[in-house]
Amino acid sequence: MKKYLLAGCLILAMIIGTSTNMNAQTKKRTSLNHIALYVVNLERSTAFYKDVVQLETMEEPFKDGRHSWFKVGEHSQLHIISGVATATTHDKNTHLCFSVPSMKDFIAVLNQHQLPFEDWPGKANTINKRVDGVQQIYLRDPDGYWIEINDDTY
Repeated sequence: MKKYLLAGCLILAMIIGTSTNMNAQTKKRTSLNHIALYVVNLERSTAFYKDVVQLETMEEPFKDGRHSWFKVGEHSQLHIISGVATATTHDKNTHLCFSVPSMKDFIAVLNQHQLPFEDWPGKANTINKRVDGVQQIYLRDPDGYWIEINDDTY
């Protein structure tokens, strides 16, 4: 009898534990919704993120001529907002990072647009490798925001 009681308790504990784990797995976690960049010239910045970084444009709801939206993840966006008077200097430690399928192809786009890039230490036209083998480069957008491009395919 004790065996059956013990077995029943174990089965009940497994059922409760499974439903608790399933509930924990379906809970929504904090996730990135969007990043907003305040820029001087909307058209120039929109062209940069569309044609150089090759982000997918999205319909933006304001339709006021001051915003461009880009899809950067399943549920994440980059919002470009015009209105800042002048571009400012930004430290390279503060940057956006995008992964591309081919570093070679991306550098070809940079060369086509005659845009400079550098490695982390600042050496022009140089790619550096992280300790995990991922290649990375850095460049600035039209407002001086730093952009890291890497080939991390996770």
